Amino acid sequence: MNNISTDSLSEENTTFTDSQEALLPRSAWNSQLAYLRLIFRAKKALDCIEQEAGVVRSES
Repeated sequence: MNNISTDSLSEENTTFTDSQEALLPRSAWNSQLAYLRLIFRAKKALDCIEQEAGVVRSES
């Protein structure tokens, strides 16, 4: 049988996760800014598609 110490595995695992960046934004400002950038990019893409399709919108 292999004699593997689980203590060494848990130490390696915690040091690996500590060095990684957080997956979720930690600041509300950063997440709101990213959301607004995404909305702006989507609007630009839709405007471009509408322009290529020749769709005329009335701005009221």
